[in-house]
Amino acid sequence: MKIPISLAWSDAETPEELRSPLETLAEFFPLHKGRAAKGSLNVSFERIPGLAVEVTCRGAGARIRYGAVNLALRGVSTLLAGLVREGTVYREEAAFTTFGIMLDCSRNAVMTVAHLKLWFRQLALLGYNQAMLYLEDTYEIPGEPYFGYQRGRYTAFELRELDAYAAALGIELVGCIQTLAHLDQILRWQPYQSVRDFGNTLLVGEEETYTLVGKMLDAISGNLATRRIHIGMDEAHDLGRGAFLDRFGLKPRFEIFNQHLRRVMQQCAERGLKPMIWSDMYFRIGSPRNDYYDPACEIPAEVVAEIPKTAQLVYWDYYHDDKAFYLDWIGRHRAMGFEPLMGSAVWTWGQFWYNRDWTEANAGACLDACREAGLKEIVFTMWGDDGGYCDFDSALAGLAWTAERGFAGSVDAKRITARFRTVCDGDYAAAVRASDVNAGGGEAAGLLWDDPLLGLFSTVGCPPSANWTWKSMEKKLSGVRDFLKRHTASHAAGNLGHAQLLAEVLTQKLVWRQGLELAYHKRDRAELRKLSAEALVLSRRMKALMKSWRSVWMAANKPQGFEVIQIRLSTQAVRFEEAGRRLRELLSGDVERIPELEEKPPALDIRGSWRIRGSWRGLASGSVIV
Repeated sequence: MKIPISLAWSDAETPEELRSPLETLAEFFPLHKGRAAKGSLNVSFERIPGLAVEVTCRGAGARIRYGAVNLALRGVSTLLAGLVREGTVYREEAAFTTFGIMLDCSRNAVMTVAHLKLWFRQLALLGYNQAMLYLEDTYEIPGEPYFGYQRGRYTAFELRELDAYAAALGIELVGCIQTLAHLDQILRWQPYQSVRDFGNTLLVGEEETYTLVGKMLDAISGNLATRRIHIGMDEAHDLGRGAFLDRFGLKPRFEIFNQHLRRVMQQCAERGLKPMIWSDMYFRIGSPRNDYYDPACEIPAEVVAEIPKTAQLVYWDYYHDDKAFYLDWIGRHRAMGFEPLMGSAVWTWGQFWYNRDWTEANAGACLDACREAGLKEIVFTMWGDDGGYCDFDSALAGLAWTAERGFAGSVDAKRITARFRTVCDGDYAAAVRASDVNAGGGEAAGLLWDDPLLGLFSTVGCPPSANWTWKSMEKKLSGVRDFLKRHTASHAAGNLGHAQLLAEVLTQKLVWRQGLELAYHKRDRAELRKLSAEALVLSRRMKALMKSWRSVWMAANKPQGFEVIQIRLSTQAVRFEEAGRRLRELLSGDVERIPELEEKPPALDIRGSWRIRGSWRGLASGSVIV
């Protein structure tokens, strides 16, 4: 059947729990209350037991039978996308009671309230019913002016506004905060030195620490209706190694961790909260290699016995494409006496665009394992490590894919294309092809942040054993550059014009740098003269890219944090000017050599070192960055 002009619904044939979501969606989608006009469908709803949704069409009427609110709304998008044939039953059997996302709002990119509302509408129609906001310090705490200072933090009013809007769409908004580590941004300020253990970690056992944690809990629980809260506590690698060691002496890290968890859990209980924590620290401390995924890790029974049973463990895993691995680790959590919430991922960190390949391989295996294991709760994280420079709207294509895989069990190209166009106003084929702008994984980021003259990435960061080559990267980047030329006007679900410009600039920089290496060592004067001129062109291209990036950023995020992108790209522009100048000095005889191009260490296999391979800080300079 053709996509209907609209869907019409009435109070008489619509359970009360669906009226608010439908009224909210009607502002932006072809839904209206009342009798259907010609060419529209009258839709009725029926609550049924279980976790299924069934959609049928007959004549000018349609019926959605559903087991949960999010399934009913997914049924609505099924109708709007024209996926139901006349006289047939479209059915999906859901496996999860919680099907959600976690959005990183702490790595510079803090999504605006208006843009989050847009996301909530799209998430609701895709079938999601929970959204976690990852907030390290990007929320307001009364009496703590340096908490989230100049970070784009959410005010209490904004959190309440977001909470009410999400609830109107049947989405539970959950605060995902940190109460132990990952607090670099507040612990650099003088007012918080008394609660700092070492690095980014709070001082366990210090009363002021728990005063601050109490304020954190109040700021979240006082502005969000749910009693569920994620209190973090992952990757606390510096636990007990600084001020704690000086004050309390050397103690087992298991003991310190459980001591802190018990205290924070008590604070949660006093507020009627139901907390969850990332589970990695138990597995890391139990691993001789400090590895979360070490099969040889051992967690002593006495340690497990001390974990508060009211804490829910969140098993996060974005890295495996093997269903058996997920089944093993789900079993390990259950053996500890906990039913975990699964944290999978739509890959956005260290990427300019969501990474389609990693998302589908790893989240796909994870979903299959969770279905087989009967796990009922899953969220898909979207992190912003290294500055939040991904166009997060591109992740909507990944979220459409995980929803299709999660609810339908398989992904049909025609079906997902129609639903993505209807819900996100995007071209699915173009959105997934744009993922090639990443050139694989962190390689494209390494290429962009690499200094034109120092070339830390192009020398140390390009090991002979890498599964890519400069030639293959150039082919991938130039291919997506050319493909996206006919899609540059599409901005709805990721800015394809920006992705096209990125691919173009990256291709130019790659070719320039490779040409520089060859021409310098051959002392090819004609080529060096050409490269000097091209360096000035690339300087201007970096400024054009910064202008494009600003458009993408300001359309979705608060302004704080974009200064980091401007610092990085303006540095690239200046460094290309410097490269051109240095080449002209060489050609004129003012200098005899360019020392940066003569220093050639042996290539290292640094695939496990993200700090060097993909991060700006690891590539901008070999010297101290202050």
